[in-house]
Amino acid sequence: MSVLRRLRILPCVVLTFGCSEPVSPGDIAGTYVLQRVANDPLPAVLYTVNGMSVRVIAETLQFTPDLRGSLSTNREIESPGAPIDPASWATAFTFRFISERIEVAFPCPPNADCLAPPHLVLRQTADWLLADFALGARTPLVYARLP
Repeated sequence: MSVLRRLRILPCVVLTFGCSEPVSPGDIAGTYVLQRVANDPLPAVLYTVNGMSVRVIAETLQFTPDLRGSLSTNREIESPGAPIDPASWATAFTFRFISERIEVAFPCPPNADCLAPPHLVLRQTADWLLADFALGARTPLVYARLP
C-alpha cells in the first residue's frame, strides 16, 4: 500500500477506534439505586466529621432526558452521646456531560455559601453508574440501574 494511501486511511482508523460512543441524556435516563459506598454494602458510612457519622441506608438517583434529575436518600446521623437521628429528603439537580463523565450540580439556596459544582461526578459502565467523586463522601459510590 502506498504511503499516501496509508496517510489517507489513518484518520479514519483513529476516529473509528480512538473514540467511544458519546453518552447522551437518553442513555442515562432512568432510576439508579445505591449499592455500595467505598466497597461497603448498605447501610454504610458515607462520611465522618468531628466525631459525627452519616450512614446511608438507601439512596436513589433519577435522571431524565432533559438534563435534570433528583436524589432521594435515607440516612442516619450518629453523634457521640446523642441518639441516632434518621434523616430523609429528596432534592433536584441538573447534570451535564463532560467527555465520558456525568457532572451533577445541586442547587444552592439563596444567601447560602455553597461550593461550586460539580458535587457528584459519575461515569457509566456496562452495569453501573460509578461516582468517583462525591463532595465529602467516601467513594466510589456504585449505583445499579433499575429495570
